[in-house]
Amino acid sequence: MTTSIRMAAIGACAALALWIPAADAADAPGAKPGDASMSCEQIAAELAPYAQSMKPTLEAVASLQAQQFERGRQLYEQRKKEHEAVAAMASVGAVDPTGAAKRAAQAAAIAQAAKERRENEAEINSPLAREADAQRAQLVAQGQQMQDNARIQRLMELGKEKGCSRR
Repeated sequence: MTTSIRMAAIGACAALALWIPAADAADAPGAKPGDASMSCEQIAAELAPYAQSMKPTLEAVASLQAQQFERGRQLYEQRKKEHEAVAAMASVGAVDPTGAAKRAAQAAAIAQAAKERRENEAEINSPLAREADAQRAQLVAQGQQMQDNARIQRLMELGKEKGCSRR
């Protein structure tokens, strides 16, 4: 195509575009009459019940995660002491000419590693971990329902268009 033909084609497309009515925002999925005139405060007020419905699950997840964190911190402190004891045994083994202390330190290190693997497995399968996993799954499901809700998506779009998140 020559440049003049291209320019004519672009001009024709632009002219045609002016005659095709744009999709009205009121026709958007989840739209309601009067959406265009909503203020950020009105949008937030309409979104508030959806956010409130997630609050109990969010609080449960946060509480369970705090409990898991605390359990992990306690386990770390316990293991730190055990590792220090094994390290002390290894230091003695370094100067023992018979090698008995070194073998004992190696056996203690192997036993410590096996104990930690069992403890880790127990933590993963603990009632606390199972409850936390269930609560996180519920939170994800609620989030998916909100994402699938056309009205919520429309309100989020309106908020973005109006710059509500920047206030």
